[in-house]
Amino acid sequence: MTGPTVRVHVGDAVVARVAARRARRVPGVVTLRADLAQALLGLADSVLGHDRAGAIPADGVQAAVHGGRAEVSVTLVTRLGYNCRDVAQAVQRTVGEEVRTYTGLDVVVRVTVAEVLLD
Repeated sequence: MTGPTVRVHVGDAVVARVAARRARRVPGVVTLRADLAQALLGLADSVLGHDRAGAIPADGVQAAVHGGRAEVSVTLVTRLGYNCRDVAQAVQRTVGEEVRTYTGLDVVVRVTVAEVLLD
């Protein structure tokens, strides 16, 4: 006799928060930048009075989980003096490793550098 089968589904929001937390710690990443959809959701939350206190914000990161695979998109801001390609590759590598370790999912990470600060 075998035990019950346990199935775990990792939600999109969990993957996005793990990815955002790790992406922010990569050298050269100044901040993550919300895309238009995230900005509108944030505005709606503030107007409707939804409180996201205690949640790790995932602005700048979108994630979608399909079966055993996660697709993560990160939009970031860097600073002049950092090579955009190197920062993007570091984010891809470290975010992919963190999400894979934390969730057990296969991960594809896409990075967009939205702005380079000149100061």
